Amino acid sequence: MAWHPFRNFGLKVLAFSLGGLLWFTISGYEIERRISVPVSYRNVPASFEMTGEQTDRVTVQVRGDDNVVSALTEGAIRVVVDLEGSQPGANTIPLRTDQVATPPRVDVLQIDPGTVTVMMERAGQIMVPVRPTLEGRPAPGFAVTQVTADPERVTIAGPESRLVGRIDVVTERIMVEGRNGRFTQEVAVGVNNPRLRVQSPRTVRVTVTIEPVTPDAGGASGEAVVAPESPSPGVSSDP
Repeated sequence: MAWHPFRNFGLKVLAFSLGGLLWFTISGYEIERRISVPVSYRNVPASFEMTGEQTDRVTVQVRGDDNVVSALTEGAIRVVVDLEGSQPGANTIPLRTDQVATPPRVDVLQIDPGTVTVMMERAGQIMVPVRPTLEGRPAPGFAVTQVTADPERVTIAGPESRLVGRIDVVTERIMVEGRNGRFTQEVAVGVNNPRLRVQSPRTVRVTVTIEPVTPDAGGASGEAVVAPESPSPGVSSDP
Protein backbone atom coordinates (compact mmCIF):
# COMPACT_ATOMS: atom_id res chain seq x y z
CA MET A 1 0.00 0.00 0.00
CA ALA A 2 1.35 3.42 -0.95
CA TRP A 3 2.08 5.83 1.88
CA HIS A 4 0.31 9.17 1.64
CA PRO A 5 1.70 11.47 4.33
CA PHE A 6 -0.71 14.26 3.49
CA ARG A 7 -3.83 12.12 3.53
CA ASN A 8 -6.31 13.56 6.08
CA PHE A 9 -3.86 16.39 6.68
CA GLY A 10 -6.58 18.68 7.98
CA LEU A 11 -7.73 16.14 10.55
CA LYS A 12 -4.16 15.64 11.72
CA VAL A 13 -3.65 19.36 12.19
CA LEU A 14 -6.93 19.59 14.08
CA ALA A 15 -5.98 16.67 16.36
CA PHE A 16 -2.57 18.20 17.04
CA SER A 17 -4.13 21.56 17.84
CA LEU A 18 -6.68 20.03 20.18
CA GLY A 19 -3.91 18.06 21.92
CA GLY A 20 -1.87 21.22 22.37
CA LEU A 21 -4.88 23.10 23.71
CA LEU A 22 -5.63 20.27 26.14
CA TRP A 23 -2.01 20.21 27.37
CA PHE A 24 -2.02 24.00 27.81
CA THR A 25 -5.30 23.83 29.72
CA ILE A 26 -4.04 21.10 32.04
CA SER A 27 -0.57 22.51 32.63
CA GLY A 28 -1.71 26.11 32.99
CA TYR A 29 0.58 29.07 32.42
CA GLU A 30 3.34 30.65 34.45
CA ILE A 31 2.72 33.57 36.79
CA GLU A 32 4.79 35.50 39.31
CA ARG A 33 3.78 36.25 42.88
CA ARG A 34 5.26 38.00 45.91
CA ILE A 35 4.61 36.25 49.21
CA SER A 36 5.65 36.78 52.84
CA VAL A 37 7.38 33.66 54.19
CA PRO A 38 8.84 32.61 57.58
CA VAL A 39 12.57 32.52 58.29
CA SER A 40 14.12 29.71 60.34
CA TYR A 41 17.69 29.40 61.63
CA ARG A 42 19.82 26.28 61.94
CA ASN A 43 23.34 25.19 62.92
CA VAL A 44 23.77 27.71 65.73
CA PRO A 45 27.32 27.08 67.04
CA ALA A 46 27.22 25.14 70.31
CA SER A 47 29.15 27.81 72.23
CA PHE A 48 26.95 30.71 71.07
CA GLU A 49 23.43 32.02 71.60
CA MET A 50 21.28 34.15 69.30
CA THR A 51 20.41 37.47 70.95
CA GLY A 52 18.37 40.54 70.04
CA GLU A 53 15.43 40.65 67.67
CA GLN A 54 15.82 38.31 64.72
CA THR A 55 14.22 38.67 61.29
CA ASP A 56 11.34 36.21 61.31
CA ARG A 57 9.78 36.94 57.89
CA VAL A 58 10.95 38.05 54.44
CA THR A 59 9.22 38.56 51.10
CA VAL A 60 10.07 36.29 48.17
CA GLN A 61 9.09 36.61 44.53
CA VAL A 62 8.30 33.27 42.95
CA ARG A 63 7.34 32.04 39.50
CA GLY A 64 5.62 28.85 38.45
CA ASP A 65 2.51 27.25 37.03
CA ASP A 66 -0.59 29.29 37.72
CA ASN A 67 -2.40 26.44 39.43
CA VAL A 68 0.59 25.77 41.71
CA VAL A 69 1.59 29.34 42.59
CA SER A 70 -2.00 30.46 43.17
CA ALA A 71 -2.54 27.61 45.64
CA LEU A 72 0.52 28.35 47.80
CA THR A 73 -0.43 28.46 51.48
CA GLU A 74 1.20 29.75 54.66
CA GLY A 75 4.24 27.61 55.40
CA ALA A 76 4.53 26.13 51.91
CA ILE A 77 7.67 28.23 51.38
CA ARG A 78 10.30 29.03 53.99
CA VAL A 79 13.78 30.52 54.13
CA VAL A 80 16.40 28.52 56.04
CA VAL A 81 19.43 30.50 57.26
CA ASP A 82 22.57 28.49 58.06
CA LEU A 83 24.46 29.99 61.03
CA GLU A 84 27.44 27.65 60.90
CA GLY A 85 30.65 29.64 61.24
CA SER A 86 28.99 32.64 62.91
CA GLN A 87 31.10 34.82 65.21
CA PRO A 88 30.25 36.86 68.35
CA GLY A 89 28.60 40.17 67.51
CA ALA A 90 26.66 41.15 64.40
CA ASN A 91 26.66 38.65 61.54
CA THR A 92 25.26 39.92 58.23
CA ILE A 93 24.18 36.92 56.19
CA PRO A 94 23.18 37.17 52.50
CA LEU A 95 20.01 35.34 51.52
CA ARG A 96 20.34 33.15 48.45
CA THR A 97 17.55 31.65 46.40
CA ASP A 98 18.91 28.16 47.11
CA GLN A 99 18.15 28.75 50.80
CA VAL A 100 14.43 28.86 50.05
CA ALA A 101 12.48 25.61 50.42
CA THR A 102 9.70 25.55 47.81
CA PRO A 103 7.22 23.04 46.40
CA PRO A 104 8.02 21.41 43.03
CA ARG A 105 7.63 23.60 39.90
CA VAL A 106 8.09 26.84 41.86
CA ASP A 107 11.18 28.97 41.20
CA VAL A 108 12.46 31.74 43.48
CA LEU A 109 13.37 34.94 41.63
CA GLN A 110 14.14 37.37 44.45
CA ILE A 111 14.29 37.72 48.25
CA ASP A 112 13.57 41.01 50.01
CA PRO A 113 15.49 41.99 52.07
CA GLY A 114 18.55 40.35 50.59
CA THR A 115 20.34 39.98 53.93
CA VAL A 116 19.58 39.33 57.59
CA THR A 117 21.64 40.43 60.58
CA VAL A 118 21.99 37.97 63.44
CA MET A 119 23.50 38.94 66.79
CA MET A 120 25.51 36.17 68.42
CA GLU A 121 26.83 36.01 71.97
CA ARG A 122 28.80 33.45 73.92
CA ALA A 123 26.63 31.00 75.86
CA GLY A 124 26.86 30.33 79.58
CA GLN A 125 25.26 28.38 82.42
CA ILE A 126 24.60 29.06 86.11
CA MET A 127 22.86 27.33 89.01
CA VAL A 128 19.81 29.18 90.38
CA PRO A 129 17.66 28.39 93.44
CA VAL A 130 14.09 27.24 92.81
CA ARG A 131 11.26 29.28 94.35
CA PRO A 132 8.11 27.13 94.77
CA THR A 133 4.86 28.92 93.91
CA LEU A 134 1.92 28.19 96.22
CA GLU A 135 -1.69 29.20 95.79
CA GLY A 136 -4.79 28.80 97.90
CA ARG A 137 -5.76 28.68 101.58
CA PRO A 138 -5.09 25.68 103.85
CA ALA A 139 -7.94 24.18 105.87
CA PRO A 140 -9.15 26.25 108.84
CA GLY A 141 -6.77 25.89 111.77
CA PHE A 142 -3.82 24.97 109.55
CA ALA A 143 -0.99 26.91 107.93
CA VAL A 144 1.99 26.25 105.69
CA THR A 145 5.06 25.94 107.90
CA GLN A 146 7.71 24.75 105.44
CA VAL A 147 8.27 24.46 101.69
CA THR A 148 11.25 22.66 100.16
CA ALA A 149 12.29 21.81 96.60
CA ASP A 150 14.34 18.80 95.51
CA PRO A 151 16.67 19.63 93.92
CA GLU A 152 16.99 23.10 95.42
CA ARG A 153 18.77 24.49 92.35
CA VAL A 154 18.52 24.02 88.59
CA THR A 155 20.85 24.86 85.72
CA ILE A 156 19.90 27.92 83.65
CA ALA A 157 21.45 28.48 80.20
CA GLY A 158 21.54 31.46 77.87
CA PRO A 159 23.64 34.40 76.67
CA GLU A 160 26.33 35.39 79.17
CA SER A 161 25.05 38.97 79.40
CA ARG A 162 21.64 37.70 80.59
CA LEU A 163 23.09 35.50 83.32
CA VAL A 164 23.70 38.43 85.68
CA GLY A 165 21.48 40.21 88.16
CA ARG A 166 18.34 38.72 89.60
CA ILE A 167 17.05 35.57 87.93
CA ASP A 168 13.82 34.07 89.24
CA VAL A 169 13.24 30.37 88.76
CA VAL A 170 9.72 29.44 89.83
CA THR A 171 7.57 26.36 89.76
CA GLU A 172 4.15 26.01 88.26
CA ARG A 173 1.42 26.77 90.81
CA ILE A 174 0.93 24.30 93.63
CA MET A 175 -2.55 24.36 95.16
CA VAL A 176 -2.78 24.17 98.96
CA GLU A 177 -6.49 24.99 99.08
CA GLY A 178 -8.20 23.06 101.89
CA ARG A 179 -5.17 20.91 102.70
CA ASN A 180 -4.28 19.96 106.25
CA GLY A 181 -1.15 17.84 105.97
CA ARG A 182 2.24 17.36 104.39
CA PHE A 183 2.35 16.47 100.68
CA THR A 184 4.86 16.23 97.83
CA GLN A 185 4.22 17.16 94.21
CA GLU A 186 6.39 17.03 91.09
CA VAL A 187 6.11 20.26 89.11
CA ALA A 188 7.71 21.95 86.11
CA VAL A 189 10.02 24.92 86.56
CA GLY A 190 10.50 28.03 84.43
CA VAL A 191 12.61 31.17 84.34
CA ASN A 192 11.42 34.79 84.23
CA ASN A 193 13.60 35.81 81.26
CA PRO A 194 12.54 34.73 77.74
CA ARG A 195 16.19 34.77 76.63
CA LEU A 196 17.06 32.15 79.24
CA ARG A 197 15.96 28.54 79.52
CA VAL A 198 15.95 25.77 82.07
CA GLN A 199 18.66 23.34 81.05
CA SER A 200 18.22 20.65 83.72
CA PRO A 201 16.34 19.36 85.51
CA ARG A 202 13.07 20.66 84.12
CA THR A 203 10.97 19.37 87.00
CA VAL A 204 11.46 19.34 90.79
CA ARG A 205 9.72 17.65 93.71
CA VAL A 206 8.21 20.19 96.09
CA THR A 207 7.29 19.15 99.63
CA VAL A 208 4.81 21.38 101.45
CA THR A 209 4.38 20.98 105.20
CA ILE A 210 1.01 22.10 106.62
CA GLU A 211 0.50 21.92 110.37
CA PRO A 212 -2.13 22.91 112.95
CA VAL A 213 -1.56 26.36 114.39
CA THR A 214 -2.85 28.31 117.37
CA PRO A 215 -3.16 32.10 117.58
CA ASP A 216 -0.33 32.34 120.13
CA ALA A 217 1.95 30.21 117.93
CA GLY A 218 2.32 33.07 115.47
CA GLY A 219 0.37 31.54 112.61
CA ALA A 220 -3.05 32.59 111.38
CA SER A 221 -5.69 29.91 111.07
CA GLY A 222 -6.45 29.21 107.43
CA GLU A 223 -3.76 31.65 106.35
CA ALA A 224 -3.98 32.47 102.64
CA VAL A 225 -1.06 31.68 100.38
CA VAL A 226 -1.12 33.79 97.23
CA ALA A 227 1.07 32.89 94.29
CA PRO A 228 3.19 35.76 92.96
CA GLU A 229 2.89 36.63 89.32
CA SER A 230 5.36 34.58 87.36
CA PRO A 231 5.97 33.43 83.80
CA SER A 232 4.64 30.10 82.65
CA PRO A 233 7.37 27.50 83.15
CA GLY A 234 6.50 25.86 79.86
CA VAL A 235 7.55 28.75 77.64
CA SER A 236 10.97 29.16 79.17
CA SER A 237 12.21 25.59 79.06
CA ASP A 238 14.04 23.99 76.17
CA PRO A 239 11.81 22.81 73.36
